[in-house]
This record gives sequence, C-alpha cells and structure tokens, in this order.
Amino acid sequence: MADVGAHERELAMEALDAHRRAGRLERAEHADRCVTASRATSRAQLEALFCDLPEPHPVYPTATAASAPRPAVAGPPAAPELPELVAPSGAAIARHAGLISLLTPAAAAVLFAVSGGRFPWIFILVPIVLAAVAYVSHRHGG
Repeated sequence: MADVGAHERELAMEALDAHRRAGRLERAEHADRCVTASRATSRAQLEALFCDLPEPHPVYPTATAASAPRPAVAGPPAAPELPELVAPSGAAIARHAGLISLLTPAAAAVLFAVSGGRFPWIFILVPIVLAAVAYVSHRHGG
C-alpha cells in the first residue's frame, strides 16, 4: 500500500475540481469526495474516488521522479495552486436556503405577534435575510 502525502491529495482534489467544472459531479458529491481525498492515507483510497469517473484522473509522481534532482530555480518558489474548497458555514446555508427562506417570514410574524405589534419594522428583516441567503447560496454554487 503506497502512502500518500499532501501533494497527492491535492492532485486528486484538482482532478475532482475538473469533474465538477465538467458537470459530472454535483456540488454535494464533489464536497464529499474532496473531504475523502483530504483524509486519504493510501493511493488506493484516492483511486477509489475515480472508479466511476472518466478521465481526467490524477497523475501521481513516480518514485524515480521524486528522487531525481531538481534544477535550481531563481527567486522564491511559486505558491502551489490549491483546489477550491467550500466554506462549511456558507455551504450549510446554501444547502438549507429553501428552508431558511420559508421560515424567515413565519419567524417575523411570530416575533411581531409576540411583541404585541410594537415592532412592525421586524418585517423589514425578511427581505434582508432572504437577500443574504440568496447571496451566500449563489457564492457556493446554489
């Protein structure tokens, strides 16, 4: 069993990103596979993520390529390009956007009734909350 490091996991997540962009993976499935890839400890675990997907699959460095001397590079090394990751709180809001949109007016009506009608401005919060949920949901692929 070949152990994998952060570089191999990043290569797998980049390939998963390509499948997401091509429309082969839904947002939730992509996120689940990226989490699995980030926790993988063997090459077999990473390869299992692609058993039902066509190319591209990650191309891992070979042992000979890893042990070969690297040419000297002038200047500081370039930062690696990391795959797009989904922020957990934004993804949770995006997943529950419909429920939040449904409950917001009801919560405003309940608060209005409980306050004895003293705070009619509470209904101004409904479109504000709906706009914020729509914005967050859109930013996270919803």
